[in-house]
Order: sequence, then structure tokens, then C-alpha cells
Amino acid sequence: MDVQSVLLGFLMKKSMTGYDLKKAFSISFLFFSGLSYGSIYPALRKMENQGMISKRLEIQDGAPNRKVYTITEAGKRAFLDSLRSPFAFELPKSTFLMRLFFFAHLPPEERRAFARQHLDSIEQLRAQLESARPEVEAHADRFQYLCFQFGLRFYRDMSGYVSELIDTLGVEEIENGE
Repeated sequence: MDVQSVLLGFLMKKSMTGYDLKKAFSISFLFFSGLSYGSIYPALRKMENQGMISKRLEIQDGAPNRKVYTITEAGKRAFLDSLRSPFAFELPKSTFLMRLFFFAHLPPEERRAFARQHLDSIEQLRAQLESARPEVEAHADRFQYLCFQFGLRFYRDMSGYVSELIDTLGVEEIENGE
């Protein structure tokens, strides 16, 4: 799904500000979508120009005015069309695995350091996702929660694999006298 479809999906539930959309996006999609924050506001402008959403300005005392976005009937149709459209299986891309493939060309200490750095990155993502648990449990529907659980399991499994890899690298280096 593209960023427009994701934003329309959030707006199917309720009207939201750009800030609300960014927050929902970061809690829900950031860990697996590859979509960026920077694409949100240009997509909102484009969808407004195309009549898929409308924007209402809420005047606030003592705070900046809020722009509240609401999905239109055209936006609802576009979202459902996007949700129903066929999609091809996407092969995962992993820079780490591409580098691991060529680890034989690195000295043992660099292999371990790179693998530990990757493990740290995974653990940071996993912790971010875990910190969103209360928000997700409070607001997610059944399918959104299943997606959240999938993400937790994905990073847990990846963390376990990379930890095993680090252990294997250490054992092989001892056995080879490296």
C-alpha cells in the first residue's frame, strides 16, 4: 500500500489532524512499511486536491490552529479499491544478509562487531514497538493487533537468529584459531 492508502485507512475510522496521523503512523506502520514521515503532508495535500479528503481549520485559543482531515466518499472508494487490489509477493530486502554473505572477507573482530551492531538496531526497534503496546492495546482493532503481534514476533525471531549467529561466529573463530 502507498502512503495515500495508509492515510485514507486511518481516516476511515475518524477525522484526524496531521499530528494525529503522524502519531498513528509511527505506532502502527513505521516498523514494517518503509514509508516515511516526510511523505505524509505532501500526500495529504495531493489527496485534498483530488477530493479524497477535506480539511477543516479548528481555531484554538492559546494554541496553534489545527487542520483536521476527513475522508470523503471518493476517498472511501479509493481506499477500498486499494485494499481490494491484487498484490504481488514482495521479497524481503536485507542489507545485513547481503553483507553476511561476504563475511569471509572481513577479519573476525569486524564480523562480530557488525553483527552486534545489527543486533543492537533490532533490539532498539523491538523496544520501540514494545513501548507502543499500551497504545495499541487501547485503540487497535483485532486485525491491527494481529499486525502488531506479527511485528513483535518478527523482531524477536530476528533478534534470536542474530544472537545465535554471534555465538556461532565466536565458536568458529575459536575452532579456527582466529
